[in-house]
Amino acid sequence: MYQVGDSRLFFTRRREDCSETYDKERVGLNHLAFGVRTLAELTDIQEQLNSTGISHSGIKKDRYGQKDFIWLDDPDGIRLEFYLRHA
Repeated sequence: MYQVGDSRLFFTRRREDCSETYDKERVGLNHLAFGVRTLAELTDIQEQLNSTGISHSGIKKDRYGQKDFIWLDDPDGIRLEFYLRHA
């Protein structure tokens, strides 16, 4: 377990091998989102991804809340999102 601010993250491992590949549309984890406080912080994340050659979405506006975000898929295909949380 990890505690980040008021949030707690729990990770567990499967006991048996799984030959199936990850599918975000199945039951289980769809994606992980992390809040950032400023557009500058989000831009720094984008620059860091660019400098390491990691493929990502670029900064976009979400269609529901019109807030800025960027996402990437980790090596297992799990989507990681960084989302601007305006105060």
